This record gives sequence, structure tokens and C-alpha cells, in this order.
Amino acid sequence: MGCDETKDKLPTLICFFEMNNEQQKNYCLKLKDNFKHEKPIRFEIKSTAGVDFCIQFKIKGEIHKIQTVFNEEEMENSLQAMYKLLDESK
Repeated sequence: MGCDETKDKLPTLICFFEMNNEQQKNYCLKLKDNFKHEKPIRFEIKSTAGVDFCIQFKIKGEIHKIQTVFNEEEMENSLQAMYKLLDESK
């Protein structure tokens, strides 16, 4: 199995932040740093023109919306939602 095949099978935390919004970008980095789970995942943090703040979790080809409104107080809820998805996956 090649590297790309392995990479595509790993669950992925995808964090979009609004262009030039350092507060959202820092939140995404903090979310990544606070993610602690026994199963490995990939991280994608990106900013695209016209795309609002959003946290998604891709697992087994399915994308789950974790957080769509920027609120730093939601970090623990977002982490727990992703942990639950990982724990339920085989």
C-alpha cells in the first residue's frame, strides 16, 4: 500500500478559517493541538476566499459538520464529537 492510499484512509479534521482572520486560524491550530485520541488522523487547516469558518471531520469517505459557527467555547464539544465518531468507527 502506497503513502497516498494510507493517507486517504485516515480520518481527517478539516478546519476552514475566513481569509485574514487570525483569531479563527489560531483556533484551528489550538483545536489540532488539543486533539488527543489513540487513533491517528490527518489535519487540514485552510483558508479559501468566500468560504466561511467551518470544522468538518471526514471519516470513511463521509463528511460530518462539527462546527459551523466560530465560537471558541465550543472547542470541547467539537473534540468530543470527533472522538465519538472515531470510537464508533471500526
